[in-house]
Amino acid sequence: MFKLGVTLTIASAIVLFGFSQLHVLAVDESSAAGTATPPPTAKPSPTPAPYTLIFSDEPGPDVSTLQEIAGSDTADADILQDVVEYYNANKDRLAILWREDNPTRLAGIFSMYVVHISTIYGTVPVFPSSLNEYLNDARAHCGTYTWAQMQIADALGLTWRTVEFVGEHAWLEIKVDGQWETFDATTNTWLSLGEDELMKGMARTYRQFYTPMLDINRPDARLHMAEGYDMQRLRQWMPGVGITYMPPGQLKLAAFSGGPDL
Repeated sequence: MFKLGVTLTIASAIVLFGFSQLHVLAVDESSAAGTATPPPTAKPSPTPAPYTLIFSDEPGPDVSTLQEIAGSDTADADILQDVVEYYNANKDRLAILWREDNPTRLAGIFSMYVVHISTIYGTVPVFPSSLNEYLNDARAHCGTYTWAQMQIADALGLTWRTVEFVGEHAWLEIKVDGQWETFDATTNTWLSLGEDELMKGMARTYRQFYTPMLDINRPDARLHMAEGYDMQRLRQWMPGVGITYMPPGQLKLAAFSGGPDL
């Protein structure tokens, strides 16, 4: 899981091509964390951390939370049936809203998005043993986000695999037209490539969707920063996996036949 102070090797400017516009990720090469190191005589600035000052005005959320979709159902099979029915009833609206005409990618984005907005990031004392237990947990981390997303991806008939850099971060990849793509529910970030190509520094496109972490009306979604975590920074770094962000930790891949396109 991602904490403050992770070392990052960076170039002075990296250009990433976004879904509908050019995204430029510019960083200061004088610092390994992308923030210029003050001279020895500089006094600490009284300015609050940037994430307490900078918010996004993206509209959202675009879907109901898993808790709202499940309603009073407690059995995992019933919850997943509720989620599939909700998706089928809303997929035409979401295709327009998210400007996505590939049905597999659309379902993958939904699995990522609905998990991301349903539970805020934070410490998880005990890993959930059921989806119902997950929905009743106040917090989630990358491992439990990915685990919940796996259940939904299965229910939607998607082919997926998990990617984990042990002790750092984990996410789900879904196969779209024979290509692994990244659907990171922790940061609500989609990348057009899978881990193997990302870590080779290949050109990629990315999209980032609404997140409660940058919603000025959701201070609860930023409580994790007081615990030493920094998901806002991870969200900034995810598009640069393999270029500006080299996740430390042992890589573990697990592939599962969750759909017909393995």
